[in-house]
Amino acid sequence: MTVLDGKGTFSEQWLAAGEKKIVPVPAGSSTDESLVRRITEGCRTAGADAVLVMRSSAGAAAPAESLPPADPGLVGLPTDLLIAAANLEGAVLFSGPGYALVAGTSAFLAGAAPEGVDQARARFARYARAAARKWPALESTARSFPPGHTAWKYPRDVPEATATGQQLALMRDLAAGRCTGAEFAVGWLDARRRSQQRGERVRDPLETLLHRVFSLLEDYSIDPQFKEPEDLSDDELKTAVIELLRKAE
Repeated sequence: MTVLDGKGTFSEQWLAAGEKKIVPVPAGSSTDESLVRRITEGCRTAGADAVLVMRSSAGAAAPAESLPPADPGLVGLPTDLLIAAANLEGAVLFSGPGYALVAGTSAFLAGAAPEGVDQARARFARYARAAARKWPALESTARSFPPGHTAWKYPRDVPEATATGQQLALMRDLAAGRCTGAEFAVGWLDARRRSQQRGERVRDPLETLLHRVFSLLEDYSIDPQFKEPEDLSDDELKTAVIELLRKAE
């Protein structure tokens, strides 16, 4: 199976395998560290240990060079480029200046677009409007890949059946003493991953609220045997979540 068709765009057959999604992302006139980081992290989460680098204009017939995902030589490459994970779980298509298309399975996009598909598409739409004078074609690209979900602004806006709704429910459970800190951390991080995979979107002030909870969990050890002296205790985590909920609700 080839990533590109004869026209230098993503092959429909390749996109259909694994239900791959496409995310447009900002780019300049050559590959930068941000773009390379996306392919590197996508390969990591999808289990690929190499990337295939080829000219996109050659389409399916493009000869490929195999490199490690984090090879420094990937930075500074000109357009007319495809960088694909060796296991074909995902790829970055950089056909011209201004933007690139990141496509892949949910596993690949978990690393390549950690903000979530819809969130990345919404951010690209804002970027396209801002950069329209320099690259007018960006706005039509943004319209081709619209977000599929409404961006929720407040906790009360979020449907209970969503993964984001589960994150909020777990916060309330922790605040009410219905779960332990470890149960909260495991469940909340799992719900966060599902939210990103489903493309659920949030915006401020809810986006800031969830980001602060994630930051709290970075300072909390789920396994007591690995807890450091500076890590948050269960009581400190609970108190912080209660305060965040109080401000939000």
